[in-house]
Amino acid sequence: MITLSIISCSNKSDKSDNSDLKKLSVKIDSMQTELNASIKLIDSLKIQNDSLIKETNYWFNEKYDANALLNIGINNPKDFIIKSLRAKPEIIPIKAVLGGTMRFGNVEILSQKWLIANFDDGHILGSAIFKYYLNDKNELEFQVIESTIR
Repeated sequence: MITLSIISCSNKSDKSDNSDLKKLSVKIDSMQTELNASIKLIDSLKIQNDSLIKETNYWFNEKYDANALLNIGINNPKDFIIKSLRAKPEIIPIKAVLGGTMRFGNVEILSQKWLIANFDDGHILGSAIFKYYLNDKNELEFQVIESTIR
């Protein structure tokens, strides 16, 4: 009889443990579903934020301000202007110090003629307004209008 009682108790304990495991498993699945939904929401918000950032240039409209570039077959004038500027770090009006190398950071195109850009070498930070134009070889030329060191 004692053996039967022990077996009976252990069966109840196993059933209770299984029930608790099932409840825990259901709860974990529910939390995983919520986590996945949250991750999707965060990714969606990042995409919306990125598109808002890209669309907030109130100064430069590729359809109107980049006619000359569009007419010579440049499909993405904004990228072309920025890449052309970054390819010419020698026009940065401040010399690098302590072994640094000057490079352009943030670039904002202001019109079909002007842009503003930050530059630094890891030690000195500055910004400048540049005039730009398309030369006879269909390359962009840049001229410093004003610069400052921060």
